[in-house]
Amino acid sequence: EWSLVFFGGAFSHAMLKSPRAGDFRVQEELGGRAEPADPSPRLVEQAARALAAVAAPCLYARVDGVERAGQLLLMELELIEPVLYFGADPAAPDRFTAALLALLGEGRGSHSRFE
Repeated sequence: EWSLVFFGGAFSHAMLKSPRAGDFRVQEELGGRAEPADPSPRLVEQAARALAAVAAPCLYARVDGVERAGQLLLMELELIEPVLYFGADPAAPDRFTAALLALLGEGRGSHSRFE
């Protein structure tokens, strides 16, 4: 299962989650693993399209799904209190901070895409 993390609508980083042997659940508390991974540009674009279906801009979001025949099959669109896997990419906290500052109007002058 892929977890693709977006800050301010822009792709940040991803995790690839897999179950323990003999199970189908990927949650770490149930023996699953989550490791940083690089999704194909096609999967990132498909995840971005799923996120674009949300009516309001999001500071953060996680798009979870499985890949079948090159297509991302959406399982969850996490918009509130998701695990964002900050430890997966050392630059992720800085990208989150930039998205937050843009939301507050401090990152790019007085206008941001969140207005």
